Amino acid sequence: MIEKFISIKNIGRFRDCNSRGDVAFRKLTLVFAENGQGKTTLCAILRSLQSGQQAFISERKTLGTIDLPFVQIRLSGNTVSFENDTWSVIHPDIAIFDSVFIHDNVYAGDYVDHNHKKNLYRVIVGTQGVQLARQIEGLDGQIRDANTNIRTKAASIEIPKGMTLDAYMAWQSIDNIESEIQQKKYEIANRQRAMEKAMEIRGKDLLAKIALPEFPSNFLQIIAKQLMDVVADAESRVRQQISAHNMGHQGETWLSQGINFVANDKCPFCGQRIDVNELITAYRAHFNASYKTLKIEVEQLNQHIINAIGESILNTLQQKLSNNLTLVEFWKQFTEIVLYEFVFDDVLAKYAELRNLALVLAQRKQQSPTQCILPEPTFQAALDAVTGLSQSVDTYNSAIDTANARINEQKRLVQQGSDINAMIKELEILEFKKKRFEPAVVQACSEYQDVLNAKTVFEQQKAETREQLDQYCEQILQNYQQTINTYLDQFNTGFRITNARHLYTGGTPSSQYQILINNNTVDLGDSRTQFGIPCFKTTLSSGDRSALALAFFLAALSHDAQIGSKIVVLDDPFTSQDRFRRTCTQQLLRHLADVSEQVIVLSHDSHFLRLIWEDDTPSDIKVLQMCHTGDSTIINEWDIDAETQSIYIKDYSVLLNFYRRHQGIPLNVVRSIRPFIEGMLRAHFPGRFQPNEWLGNFIDKIRNASNTDGLSHAKADLSELEAINNYSKKYHHEQNSNADSEPLSSDELHGFVKRTLRLVGGP
Repeated sequence: MIEKFISIKNIGRFRDCNSRGDVAFRKLTLVFAENGQGKTTLCAILRSLQSGQQAFISERKTLGTIDLPFVQIRLSGNTVSFENDTWSVIHPDIAIFDSVFIHDNVYAGDYVDHNHKKNLYRVIVGTQGVQLARQIEGLDGQIRDANTNIRTKAASIEIPKGMTLDAYMAWQSIDNIESEIQQKKYEIANRQRAMEKAMEIRGKDLLAKIALPEFPSNFLQIIAKQLMDVVADAESRVRQQISAHNMGHQGETWLSQGINFVANDKCPFCGQRIDVNELITAYRAHFNASYKTLKIEVEQLNQHIINAIGESILNTLQQKLSNNLTLVEFWKQFTEIVLYEFVFDDVLAKYAELRNLALVLAQRKQQSPTQCILPEPTFQAALDAVTGLSQSVDTYNSAIDTANARINEQKRLVQQGSDINAMIKELEILEFKKKRFEPAVVQACSEYQDVLNAKTVFEQQKAETREQLDQYCEQILQNYQQTINTYLDQFNTGFRITNARHLYTGGTPSSQYQILINNNTVDLGDSRTQFGIPCFKTTLSSGDRSALALAFFLAALSHDAQIGSKIVVLDDPFTSQDRFRRTCTQQLLRHLADVSEQVIVLSHDSHFLRLIWEDDTPSDIKVLQMCHTGDSTIINEWDIDAETQSIYIKDYSVLLNFYRRHQGIPLNVVRSIRPFIEGMLRAHFPGRFQPNEWLGNFIDKIRNASNTDGLSHAKADLSELEAINNYSKKYHHEQNSNADSEPLSSDELHGFVKRTLRLVGGP
């Protein structure tokens, strides 16, 4: 509990405030002070003590002094000091309701903006909720920092135009990247040459496939033929006859032709019958149709061999091979061509060997057409060697297909107009891929990935913390709404709050609620709300706003499990509220004093303080005042009974001294006009005005009084009362939040003081 302000120096109006007399605070302490005497400064000192922030004091350092602010407070038996911009200890268990609380947490002027909602949220959710909310804010800040780092790291990495950094990061290292780059450069150079020789490329032939000469497929069949229907010695007899008559190699032909001229079994030479001549029978057996066919096949063997595998056909193969080599040299300018090396000399030698052996076999068959001629092993080996060449041919032709595919691609590109820019782009990508895995870039990418990973962790932690906070706040906000509405009901307001919830506007938690009036919900709105839309600004009066702010503050305390250890400070809690709420506010403050460690009420309204002071409820109460003495505000004892009972006479003296001698502070004088008239009317018409009514209410009653009502006697002064009230109310906070800065003319004031005194028969 705060026991005493021992000393306050060099802070606002407290140039040198030291304790004098019995100024010890009690459990319920009431402090009277006119506006401008230091109530706000005293709250700033206590807010600094509560938070430990020296700025609340340093920003209020007394102007014109070089000495540092200094404070000494007796707190729970210990002396706490603020010296050299530092508190010796801080005391977090202080709750302060003042214009700062309202401005920071509820509204500012006509608006409720996002900062109000965010700050009020901290007030509502308590220590645990604040810790979770601060974790979210901290994580949100770390995410923002991570995003900044991500942008910085990303900017340090050069990537191909039109490509995302994520795609760039996903690239894999290529082992032979340098060779690919060189290959792409080679392709580009070839493409450039191809563009220069487009016409020549269009007309140039493809490579030709080759085929090996085929050995006659029926050769072995022919030389193996033998005629089974020829008589056993027919051929022998024919041979003997040819030899006996020295016919030579023409003999068999002469005989085979002559046998065709035999008619009626008579010899074409002598006319004798030959049907019983065994030699003629041998001739006929030897020269039958099968024999003739075989003779023809055998006679043609040599030519078939020459036609099939002779040098002429091999020369054609050699020409194809030569042409292909010439074409390869041309096409190599534009594309890569690898042609299988086909050794023609080896082919030529193997075919020559086979041809020679085949001709020997053919000659043997010609000598004995009806005999089966079997080839020697050397022939079969030569045939197998030639057959084995087909594998080389297949390999060669496969290479031809691959080469022709490349050649056709070149023809297609020049036909449609080659886009060399695409190849240059591909080269650029390859060079980027090479650079991607250079040590400096690898390090930059690693650092970028690290901050990405860190951001992911922060986002996961934020999501988890948000879930905890959502669960924690769901019930608290509903209970808080009910409590606020209970206080609003006690204040007899015409509105309630509804749909209390929390949001994450801007990534950080904040409160949100609506106003319920006549069963219609109204959004709070803000400075951007369009003109003509109902909102906080247009639906709540100044008194309603003050009642709402106090309800928020009291609700937070009622849900504070540590309320018993709280020091509660209220600066003009009744300011701007309607007077009919005076008693309710007084009762709530007395109850608060019972449940908290200490309540300190600061006010410029002495009657409101008296209402708290004279309550029947027993309490440990102390009344003090802050007043200006010399060049400093001091804290003194205050005779509340004497001050409040003689207020009418006091105000009269202030007005009279100003009128007669121009003495007194003008602002104090103008603020004495209205309470003086109120006192006068109460005295003239006792019981007609309630304690919670102001001069405006008095005027309304007078205006509406019937002719039979005693108040009607005051109607003669009604216009004067209205004029004086309209003038003086500008200088009271409850009607004008800028009352302290309202321009005040001494001459004008003098005129209205004279008019006021005339109401009671004055000068």
